[in-house]
Amino acid sequence: MNVLVTGATGHLGREVVRAAAAAGHAIRAMTRRDPEASRGGSNATQWVKGDLRTGEGIATALQGVEAVVHTASDPIHAPGTDIEGTRRLVSAARDAHVSHFLFVSIVGIDRIPLAYYRAKLACERIVSDSGLPHSILRATQFHWFVDLQLHLLSRIPRLLPIPAGFRVQSIGTGDMALELCHGLAAGPRGRLPDIGGPELMTLKEAARAWLAVRGLNKSVFSIPILGRTAAAFRAGYNTVPDRPRGTETWRAWLDRNVSVASQLA
Repeated sequence: MNVLVTGATGHLGREVVRAAAAAGHAIRAMTRRDPEASRGGSNATQWVKGDLRTGEGIATALQGVEAVVHTASDPIHAPGTDIEGTRRLVSAARDAHVSHFLFVSIVGIDRIPLAYYRAKLACERIVSDSGLPHSILRATQFHWFVDLQLHLLSRIPRLLPIPAGFRVQSIGTGDMALELCHGLAAGPRGRLPDIGGPELMTLKEAARAWLAVRGLNKSVFSIPILGRTAAAFRAGYNTVPDRPRGTETWRAWLDRNVSVASQLA
């Protein structure tokens, strides 16, 4: 199958390119950067330039494509562009007669009142209302995202402050990529069952493992956080205890990914 992967240089996109190529698909990997500088993957991978912010290159990237895996997202710098970018991509995919549009989303976006989650929910509606044969797969946070958040919180000397009562069920991007490949093989099925990582933890447990692997001597300090968003995370709306998937645990990921940035905390 000819598959376009958006966000192909991102954490998840890179894994999807590798997994889908290994599964025998012909991959067109789209990036807004210079395709020559982004090259990687197997001989079945063709790198193309396309910008969801402007629409430049999208129609060309979709020529001859049968399925799209839409992993591109920018929650930190420009979350609002996710909506317009998804709308542009869906419109072009419809014009190109794409037979399966597979969208990556996040567990709990309809119950956790974050601005980025509202944007992702809007993107889901664009996909589901598009008329395209589609699938939507929501997953819990990725291991690398939990790592990033703990790194940011650890900048205070001798302490690692964390929101009290938060829970996590993070999943590896490699495991998520395999789930998306299963979705490609199964064909369009609308909203798929949500998935989460193989273990449910408190954020305090995750933080203690993070400190141990990085050899950091800090005390974990729980801080009560008020508001609806914090209450939603305490309630575990970002987790799916009944849908654990994948094999890579948080500790296994940490052992494999002791990043230079995190060691500087």
